[in-house]
Amino acid sequence: MRSLVSDELEEELNKVQMDIANKDIPVLVIFEGGSGRVISRVVNELDRVLEPRGINYYHFDVEKNGPKAMARLLQCTPAKGEISMYDRSWYATAINRFEGDREDLDAALDVLNRFEEYLLDNGTFIIKVRLAVTPEIMKEYADEYRPYTAMNGTFLSVDRIDHFKYYSLMDDVVAKTDTKRAPWDTVRVGHVEKTVNDAVKVLLKRFKQCIKDDSWKESVKCGIDKVYENPREGLELDRTTDGFKKEMGALSEELERLQILLAVSGRSVILGFEGWDAAGKGGCIKHISHALNPRGYRVARVGKPTEEDYAHTYLWRFCRSLPGPGHISIFDRTWYGRMMVEPIEGFCTKEEYQRSAAEINTFESMLSDSGAIIIKFWLDIDKDTQLQRFNDRKADPLKQWKLTDEDWRNREKWDVYEEYIDAMISSTNTPYAPWVVVPANNKKYAQLTVMRTLVGVLRSELES
Repeated sequence: MRSLVSDELEEELNKVQMDIANKDIPVLVIFEGGSGRVISRVVNELDRVLEPRGINYYHFDVEKNGPKAMARLLQCTPAKGEISMYDRSWYATAINRFEGDREDLDAALDVLNRFEEYLLDNGTFIIKVRLAVTPEIMKEYADEYRPYTAMNGTFLSVDRIDHFKYYSLMDDVVAKTDTKRAPWDTVRVGHVEKTVNDAVKVLLKRFKQCIKDDSWKESVKCGIDKVYENPREGLELDRTTDGFKKEMGALSEELERLQILLAVSGRSVILGFEGWDAAGKGGCIKHISHALNPRGYRVARVGKPTEEDYAHTYLWRFCRSLPGPGHISIFDRTWYGRMMVEPIEGFCTKEEYQRSAAEINTFESMLSDSGAIIIKFWLDIDKDTQLQRFNDRKADPLKQWKLTDEDWRNREKWDVYEEYIDAMISSTNTPYAPWVVVPANNKKYAQLTVMRTLVGVLRSELES
């Protein structure tokens, strides 16, 4: 079946798609509009003329929420040289979640603007197309797009937007998110062939812009703003504890109970563990996981990025481990490598480091807004304690694998790490994703502190 796209436009599309691939530019195309039937038909016509290798289409069910849904939006962003087309996006999701408070909606849109800045700053070109249609126009032209099906439970027909909200709010949403670097283009829906070709003309204009004009890459300069309290200041690292087994047993039982409440709540939990080498992260994670039903949690051990990771934006690789509704994800090391090891070891540019706090705060804000409970633990020990633990590992055949040459090299840069750690905490210790600094010279005290904190937060969030 021949595409409705004209021969002339098809030839231009194929050429510009090749240019995008050759220049390794990731391009994200967002389609929004009052009718899912229109969006899917327009994308279908595009698919018929574009080279399928390097083109990805995604439809998002806007009724689904939570970190996993947000993670999918980010995970579906394009790799270098690819084009991702979104049938619905974070905008339809924000509208669907609207419950009457315009200030909440404005705050959510501000976060989305910052998130798009993150994508742009990391090299992803964004095109936003609004296929504008009124109910009257849709009634006149609907049969030209997709056949209506009463079987609304199928994935082919799912488009669960609240049409009343959508039509009443979309003008405001467009006005508040029509930014210089990621503007909205509007295509008025009418006869299907004209609508398709008008949309193609918009895409061609934007595709050519991303190839020939670098102005969209010019980000606003930002820095590490140390605006939050730093709990490391004045912290006493040597602590003692009594009755460890009894209290840990009670906390474990309580955590098991709270996991059931979490499962029925539909919310999710993200625990991030950072700290000095040999600070005891593994022991704390073990005590948490031993108390939990394994069906409801996972431990994500963050290692070096892969080739595929490098083809995407920085935060992309962490999204595969985010939890679904009722689940817990425990990160053994996190995205905060961008604020510690990467700038110190030269794995990121100075500009990337300067953007890192703002980007991470935006990422965590989106996770929190989608219902995630976020707790970040920094395990703090002194230099002498670390040396003792290194030597203990070196002498123990069963623990020697834990000690690497990299650990010794990092130790030599202790003072440099101190500066970056303090900057990291004081710029990202937000109310929605706080840092809990744990005195960890005494491992048992650290493990109890982590469990007490987790149980206390879950009680507050799930029983209120």
